[in-house]
Amino acid sequence: MARLLSLLPLLLLLFTSCGDKDDPVIENEEEVITDLVYVLTPVDNGETVTFRFSDPDGDGPEMATTDITGDLMANTSYLGTLSLTNASDPSDPEDITAEISAEDEDHQFFFVPSGGLDVTVAYADSDNDGNPVGLLTEMETGAVSSGGLQIILRHEPNKAAGATISDPTGAGGETDIAVTFPVSVGN
Repeated sequence: MARLLSLLPLLLLLFTSCGDKDDPVIENEEEVITDLVYVLTPVDNGETVTFRFSDPDGDGPEMATTDITGDLMANTSYLGTLSLTNASDPSDPEDITAEISAEDEDHQFFFVPSGGLDVTVAYADSDNDGNPVGLLTEMETGAVSSGGLQIILRHEPNKAAGATISDPTGAGGETDIAVTFPVSVGN
């Protein structure tokens, strides 16, 4: 019996080290995003409006910047395209848009207008399961107005939870990025 007890640690080591090496655990880590660009192109005539966010040092001491080229026009339809980059290493920027597109089941964007901004955003793309993603959108502007437009990317949301494009409350998941742009809708 004493001999069996002395072999017990060796047997435990043997049994616990024999795992199935064919099934590695692959973690889908949250993305590092330093730059976000949202381009809105009018369906008919008009100027393209570009929203830009940049935070090259992430959580570092430098302040993030936002920039918008032009105003949205009232009562106009726009097609929106998002692109995201990790430029934390300027010599080797990473295209996060391609990663999100490849892992579309694990990502969803939300577009939350606030402060009286009269816009409605709709998804124009979906993942392989038919659930929304948000790299492509359609935006309808209403009356002359101003306010904020928050763009949120959720990582591993529950897409079946009933969250809407303008209310991510039920989606859960982790927020990869949340940026609010001051937006004006003009004549």
